[in-house]
Amino acid sequence: MFNSIEDRALSEHRGSALLSKKANGKYSLFLPVEGTGENGSTPAQLDKTAIGNRQATSVEGRKENPQKTLPFFLHRDNINAIEAVEGQTIDFLRLLPDFTGFKYSGKVSYMANNTDVGSLEQGQLTITPETSDEYVEDCYSLVEDTVVFTSAIDEVIELSATSSDPNHTKTYSLSTAPADATITAASGSTGTATATYTSSTNSLLITAVAAGSSIVTLTASKSGYNSFKRTILVIVK
Repeated sequence: MFNSIEDRALSEHRGSALLSKKANGKYSLFLPVEGTGENGSTPAQLDKTAIGNRQATSVEGRKENPQKTLPFFLHRDNINAIEAVEGQTIDFLRLLPDFTGFKYSGKVSYMANNTDVGSLEQGQLTITPETSDEYVEDCYSLVEDTVVFTSAIDEVIELSATSSDPNHTKTYSLSTAPADATITAASGSTGTATATYTSSTNSLLITAVAAGSSIVTLTASKSGYNSFKRTILVIVK
């Protein structure tokens, strides 16, 4: 995933990016997806294997303003992003490498499927357009980069409720692009686990409190950039 629109345009991957319009009027990354939408009617037949840039696609029943289908990785953070806007009309921008693009509005839905890439399960994102594509010759001023975490972050961790156990805490060294982004950490259930981020050392400390589970949400933000969230499921035994 590219946090920089310029990186995306200048990279060897000559694909395009799917962006959505934010409250400030700028377009930024909507969701990390493979491709930016194959067109098909409802119902449509889709047979896609997404590995890198190689895609095999079969679509039947094309029509004007068809649905756009995109494979994405089934991950808590991706699903949460879709759930937050499902059923709402969203303004999208398909950005091409030369900063031309196509704007359209539509509603999103998703489903799990039986396709996986390695150990990563895939889902299918469907966008039902409500307007026709509108060509935009120069999109540069319309887009806003997204802050991303560049350090490895676990999806799930297990901790011990026993304070003397070495596995009572978990520490991460966090980094972002851009490097000066502000990071915050919050635990959904502080009675199960706490999360503390120290900016001077760029360290995240997760501490078990009592048996149960809690989702820790990390947010990276910076003025002039779209913010980004990552989550960790903490299981305390």
